[in-house]
Amino acid sequence: MIRYECLELLAARMADQLVVTSQSGQRIEWAHLSKHEGNLLVGMMGCAIGVATGLALALPHRKVIALDSDGSVLLSLFNLATLGNLRPKNLVVYVFDNGVYSGSRISYPTATSGNTDLEAMARGAGIANARTIRNIETFKAEGLGALERDELGFYVCKVEESLMRRGRRCRSSGGAKE
Repeated sequence: MIRYECLELLAARMADQLVVTSQSGQRIEWAHLSKHEGNLLVGMMGCAIGVATGLALALPHRKVIALDSDGSVLLSLFNLATLGNLRPKNLVVYVFDNGVYSGSRISYPTATSGNTDLEAMARGAGIANARTIRNIETFKAEGLGALERDELGFYVCKVEESLMRRGRRCRSSGGAKE
């Protein structure tokens, strides 16, 4: 699945929702696709879910969306426990999991490229509606459907690594570029 295609589908559905996105690859793509005033581009990794949770609790009449990444979630796992306990019904979290930390020069694998399962971690933290989405058809049905439901949603969207990053991926044997 390609992240940009998911974001295009989300952008077409935006009305008065608040969207918080982390300092990750989708930040630039989302800024390009969505020009509505409800966008909040957080300038640090690990903060989008926390900021979105605060907004959802403070503004229960508004739908809040967090656009995050696997690397960002892994940097702030405490957010899963907070979500599992507070369960704001007006919050939907989309975690775009490409399996790498995409640094400015070299991309390193995240734990999700191995055995780490963010859906299982979210469920273990008490987030009942946690799902992993692996194709665009399921994203359209379940991921976009979450915008209409009145419940906390946590969607791990397995996406391809950005085309711009593929040539800079680090090998595990000494850091040489592929």
